Amino acid sequence: MDIESLKGKLDDSEFETLNGFVSDLIGQRDAARNESINGRKTLKSEVENLKSLKLRMFEKLGISDDEELDSLPEMKGQAEAAKQIEAKLKRLERDLADKDKSLQDLSGQYRKEKQSALLSKALTGFDWSEPDVVENYISSRLTWEEDQPFYTADDGKLVGLADGVKLLAQTRPGLLKSRGAGGSGYVATSSGAVTNPFSKEHFNLTEQGKLLRENPALAQSLKQSAKSN
Repeated sequence: MDIESLKGKLDDSEFETLNGFVSDLIGQRDAARNESINGRKTLKSEVENLKSLKLRMFEKLGISDDEELDSLPEMKGQAEAAKQIEAKLKRLERDLADKDKSLQDLSGQYRKEKQSALLSKALTGFDWSEPDVVENYISSRLTWEEDQPFYTADDGKLVGLADGVKLLAQTRPGLLKSRGAGGSGYVATSSGAVTNPFSKEHFNLTEQGKLLRENPALAQSLKQSAKSN
């Protein structure tokens, strides 16, 4: 991530704090990733060796599963040895699962921080009337490929995050202060019906944000109604 691109948009102290935090996070992620990769290779090798040994011993004993092993009489310690191998195999598989989870958690934290910084930079180029609503909407349409987030356009195509923000501003100018927000979008019509800004037909981020501030109860009701339709 190009943290230097944020230098002119933040105070020196804020930039140094963010830069130090991201650097530490990247270092932790890389160290954990290397440790996890090396550990996984070792664990996988041991697991495969133990599985192979277990199969050979079961063949020698003339059995096919653990239940048959328990029913065998003692034969010079072979059954006990097989049990010990099985227990060690299960421990190694648990260790492997723990390392996978640790790496996933760290990668998720790194993605979250990187996405926040990139999105903040992209959004500063426009004067949004409801920046929090826009940020949440864009975040919900992001897809990660390798180490970069991409915005899903209305036609389903993936574009860069910065290009996605520009596209949203171009296709929905009502989200910008300079263009105005228009009518309420959720008042009753002459027929008594309610226009729902959360519905697919009348989807409107600006009106969603306004409604959430002015009438949260109605907003939640309309949101649930849109989901059920």
